[in-house]
Amino acid sequence: MFRESFSFPSVQKYKTLLGALALAGLVGCAAADQTQQVKTPVPAEERRALLVSIDSLNEAILKNSLTRDEVPNFYRLFEHGACTEFAQPTFPSVTAAGHSALWTGTFGDVSQITGNTAHRLPRDQNTVMNLVSGYESTNSAAEPIWATAALNGRSAGGHHVTQAPQVPGFPARVGQPSAQALADQARISAAYEQNNLTVMNGYNIQVNFDAALRADDVEWLTDSRWENPSALGIDDTHVSPRYFRWQNRAGTFYGVFYGDEQYDRIAVNTSPDGAGAIVAVAHPVEDTPPQGRELARYFSEPLAVTTAQGETFLRLRLFTAAADGSDFLLYHPAMLVMDINNQEQLAQYNAQVRGWFGNSSTRLYSRGGFGAPLFENGDGTAEARYLETAELATRLFNKGSAFFWNELGVDLLVDYFPMGDSIDHTISGYMAAESPYYNPDVAARARDLRTRTWQLVDLRLQHLMQLTQGPESALFVGGDHGMRPSWQSFLPNVLLQEAGLQFLDDNGMVDLSRSLAVSPNASWITVNTQEWRRGIVAEEDKANVIDRIVAALENLRDGDGNRVIERVYIASEHPELGIGGAAGGDVYWDTVQGYAPSRSVTGASAIDVNGRISAGHSHASTNPDMYTVTCAYGQHFPANRIPGSRLIDMAPTVADYLAIPAPKHSRGESLYQQLRGE
Repeated sequence: MFRESFSFPSVQKYKTLLGALALAGLVGCAAADQTQQVKTPVPAEERRALLVSIDSLNEAILKNSLTRDEVPNFYRLFEHGACTEFAQPTFPSVTAAGHSALWTGTFGDVSQITGNTAHRLPRDQNTVMNLVSGYESTNSAAEPIWATAALNGRSAGGHHVTQAPQVPGFPARVGQPSAQALADQARISAAYEQNNLTVMNGYNIQVNFDAALRADDVEWLTDSRWENPSALGIDDTHVSPRYFRWQNRAGTFYGVFYGDEQYDRIAVNTSPDGAGAIVAVAHPVEDTPPQGRELARYFSEPLAVTTAQGETFLRLRLFTAAADGSDFLLYHPAMLVMDINNQEQLAQYNAQVRGWFGNSSTRLYSRGGFGAPLFENGDGTAEARYLETAELATRLFNKGSAFFWNELGVDLLVDYFPMGDSIDHTISGYMAAESPYYNPDVAARARDLRTRTWQLVDLRLQHLMQLTQGPESALFVGGDHGMRPSWQSFLPNVLLQEAGLQFLDDNGMVDLSRSLAVSPNASWITVNTQEWRRGIVAEEDKANVIDRIVAALENLRDGDGNRVIERVYIASEHPELGIGGAAGGDVYWDTVQGYAPSRSVTGASAIDVNGRISAGHSHASTNPDMYTVTCAYGQHFPANRIPGSRLIDMAPTVADYLAIPAPKHSRGESLYQQLRGE
C-alpha cells in the first residue's frame, strides 16, 4: 500500500465576447481544436486528468434546445472531442447514484448507492422503510477513483463530490461486514490519510440557508452606535445611519443602512464595528451578457464567520434600497462549511475561494424571494436577480477548480457543476408543449431564463477547457442523468394498497405487520421479506408477491384507458442494468411521458392528474431522455465518435489514461483506446 507523503507543487479571464469578438474567439479555439492530438505522446506518469460531471447534461436535449451561438463550448466539445453516442446512467437515474457510478465504476447493485435515498443496511437490523441518504458514504461499498489514484502514487483531488470525504461504510446485506469488506474499507481509509489526496464537499455542512431580507425581517436598533464609523466613510455630512441586526444559524449580524445624499448601501459585520465590515452598494440588476466580464460583479466582498461547525462566509447583494431608508432587499447565499479530509489545505482553499455555495438560489427564486417568478406573471425582475446568484455560484466553482488544478497541481481532479440541473428542475417543465398546461408566453420566458443559465454552464465548461489545455492534460466530461418534464404524479404506494399488497395503520403510516411490499422512495418497490427487520414475507412466497406487483403496474390505466407504466423491470432479470442488490428494490418501472413518481402513501388513486408542473429524472436508464454523456477533450484525443457507453465506464477510462489500475470494485470497461481511435 502506497504511503509516501507528498507536497503539492504550485503550477501555474477566460474571455469570449459576443458579436465580432465572439467570432474571433471561435476562430482561435477552432485553431486549437485542429491540433488536438499531439504527435509525441506525453509519458503516462506526467499526464493529468480533470473529470467533471455536468449535472443533467444530455447531448440530444442540449442540441435541440440551445444553439451553437448560445453554448459554443458544448458544441466544441461534441464536435472536436472524443465522445460516445450516449452514456447510459444508473437506474433509477438520480444524482447520488449517478455520481457514485462515475467515481467508482460500479452500479448500485455493487456500490450499494442505489438512489438519492436507499435502504439502510444491514437488512436484519432495519425495516424495509428505513432509508439513508445516497449522498453520504454510509451505504457505500466501492472505491472511488481519487482513492485509487492516491494509492497508486498520483496526487488527486475531489471538488464537491458525492459520498465524500467520509470513508465508505461497507455495511453487509445482513449481519456484520465480511473480512474482505473491512480490508477494502481500511484500504480507502489509508488513502484519505495520505497527503497526496484532498477531497472536499461543501454540501455536507450547511450552516444557514440563503435568504432575501427586507426591512421587516431585521430588528431595527434605535440606540446603537458603531465603532470606527470612519472606516465606512460615515460622518455628519451623510444621511443619518439606520442600525439593525438579525440572527440566523450562523450567528448574529449587525448592519448599518446609510449613504451620502440618500440610503444606498449596507455595511454588515459580526459586531457593530466599521473595521472589517463588508459593504453592499445598491445597484440595478445586471443587464449585460456574462461573457467577457467579471461574474456577479455587484456582490460585496466576503465576510469570514466563525461558527461551531467551522469557518463560513457571508456575501451580500443589495438589490434595492429605498432612498428614504424605509426598506431594502438584501440577499445572501447559503452559508456552508467545507468538509475536507486534508485540513492543511482548508485554510488555503478558504483564502482563495472565500465562500463557496452550490446550486444557485433556484428555491428562493421559485418561492418568490426575488419577486414574482415568470410562472406567476412576474415582470422579469426575479429572473434577473436569480441569474446573479447563478453567476456567483459559477465564479466560485471556477475559483475552486483553479485552486485544485493550479495551486495544488493535482494529477487527477474530480469535479462537479450543478447549475443545469437546478434550473431545469425549476422551469423546464413550463416548456413542454405536450403538457395540457402549456402556455406559449410562459414557455418563451422559461426558455430565455434556461438559455441564460445554461450559458453560465457553458462558461464553466470553457473555464475547465482552459485549465486543461496543456499537452499533458485531458478533460473528461460526464453527467449523471438527463431530464424530462412532468405534470402528473404516479403514487406506487397507493397502487400497492389498491392491489391489497400494502396497508396503513390508524396514523396513516405503512403497517409493516400486514404490508407485503412498499415503495420507500418512489424509485422501486421492495418486497417486505423476513430478511428485513419486522418483515413478513417468507422467501418461498416472494416470487408470488412480485407477480402481483408486476400485474398491478402493468394493468394501471389512466381515465382514458391508456397505460401509465411503459415497462416493468424485475431486478433479478436485469443484471446488466445494475438494479437491485442489497440496498435496492425488487421491481422497477418506467412511466409514460408526463408522470413523476411520488412516495406519498395517501391519495385518492395511484394517479394524480393535478400534479404540479415540473421536470425531473429518476426514470429508467433505458430511456433516451435519461442518457448523459461521456467525452474526452484535449490533445490526446482527436475528434471521434464511438457507440454508446455506461456511466460505469468513465472511471476505468480515466484510470487507463493515467496508467493506474481501475478502481478496485469497478465493473466498467475502459474506453481509452476506442476514444483515441486506436
